[in-house]
Amino acid sequence: MNLRNLLFCILFPLCASAQIDSFHVEIEPFSIADMPASHSGAIATYNGRWIILGGRINGLHGFQSPFAFPNNGKNESVWIVDPISGQKWSASLTGLPVNLYEPLTSSNIPFYQDDNRLYMVGGYGWSDVAGDFRTFPTLTAIDLPCLHDAVVNGTSVETCFRQITDSVLAISGSHLKKLNDRYYLIFGHRFDGIYAVNNGNNAFYHQTYSNEVRSFQIQDDGVNLAITDYTALRDTVNFHRRDYNLVPQIFSDGEAGFTAFSGVFQYSVNLPYLNTIDVRESSATVVPNFDQHLSQYHSAVMPVYDSTGNVMHSYFFGGMSRFTIDSLTQELVDDTLVPFVKTISRISRFADGSMVEEQLPISFPEFLGSNMEFVPAPGVPLKQDAILNVNKMQEDRQLAGYLVGGIWSPMANISSIDPSMSSANAQVYAVYIVRSSNDTGIVTQTLEANLPLAAFSCAPNPAIGSTQINLKLHQAGQVQLAAYTRKGELVEIISNQFMQAGEHKINWSVSSLSSGTYILRARMNGVTKTVSIIINP
Repeated sequence: MNLRNLLFCILFPLCASAQIDSFHVEIEPFSIADMPASHSGAIATYNGRWIILGGRINGLHGFQSPFAFPNNGKNESVWIVDPISGQKWSASLTGLPVNLYEPLTSSNIPFYQDDNRLYMVGGYGWSDVAGDFRTFPTLTAIDLPCLHDAVVNGTSVETCFRQITDSVLAISGSHLKKLNDRYYLIFGHRFDGIYAVNNGNNAFYHQTYSNEVRSFQIQDDGVNLAITDYTALRDTVNFHRRDYNLVPQIFSDGEAGFTAFSGVFQYSVNLPYLNTIDVRESSATVVPNFDQHLSQYHSAVMPVYDSTGNVMHSYFFGGMSRFTIDSLTQELVDDTLVPFVKTISRISRFADGSMVEEQLPISFPEFLGSNMEFVPAPGVPLKQDAILNVNKMQEDRQLAGYLVGGIWSPMANISSIDPSMSSANAQVYAVYIVRSSNDTGIVTQTLEANLPLAAFSCAPNPAIGSTQINLKLHQAGQVQLAAYTRKGELVEIISNQFMQAGEHKINWSVSSLSSGTYILRARMNGVTKTVSIIINP
């Protein structure tokens, strides 16, 4: 066990059952030119290509009505992306009948791919029919081969969708999964009306948490679509959560199921839950004596099973977290604003049922991961259709999958400054599982070396009159430099030009600006970096 994990385990005694792994995880930037940026939608795969639907193309939602979910931020296209060739195709959904168009362009959509069909449930968005924001009571079945061929060939996509409505399907911030022959729609909420905070009497919206694990069968012969054999487990104390992570698991006794990690919000305070809930075929129970500290909102998660020791690992990539670990003291730092984080963490469930949370020695180079999705690579060995089977991997360095989409933020806490400073993320990351004997889990941080925009700084800072912007590029490309106020208001486009790989220095005159703190932003090939600068002209 490496020193970082050992110190962390001192804080959490359950680490006593931790072991040295025979593998570790690495991530590196994966370049796809002009990759569409989106988050909070659905993603499926077909013939090694990604099919991206729904969600948002702007960043973090706002917190004041009526600007929280503007219509110009919703994803109105279906995208096909070939990660190997870099080819991309798209088709607009705006011409579809309104009953299809509205839920397909909503956000926070529960979805599940069953072979060559993608099922999308609910979702929150604007409805012209209702004249208001709503959570849609729909189940949409999508024929993936049909949709793929229609988009690639430029033909109509309408025949690729079928849909039914049912009030139990009106849910968002939930997850849709399948276990054996049953589907599970777990937790989440129904939110109808304009999203707003501190509105006192709920004048703008009506919100109802499901407080349920809903279970049913989907009858689908390719023409007729129905849900049957519906049941629900209800718990108003423990199931009152949304925007959490639901991760497929193989439990210590060999039974398959899911674990719901964290989520929001507690009844008495706007803080996330820390405890976790195991969901089995006919039960859902709180895990005793365990809290998750390093990830609380929906993020990319990779489940990995190691049969050698009967250990179930869940890897959490970035996102938002109430807690971080101080790099010097190794103590937990509590931030009740629940900021964006760069942390990559792992929760392991051992053969005796004990659970351990560890912060890995790798991290994102930026604030990423929130509402991002993990997409397994083609051919990676899976167990229970969703869990990576590390014991069946043939390569010493196996491509496990990709981290796609999500929200990028320039800093940890922006909700109280200006959420529009964030944006949808276009940078894809490849995830590798590296096998070796007596692996300590310690890896070299190579992310910065692989990013096209490797370094970004300015000096002097504070600046009087002018400052020099320093860039280091590992590949050629179009680079935009811009300055913003701390509220995210554009001050100036400093430069927007094609630059060769190498080091660049650009002089920026600040003599016309008012004193204060500004944000410098550099963007290149889907990668964004920011620095704060104090100006005293």
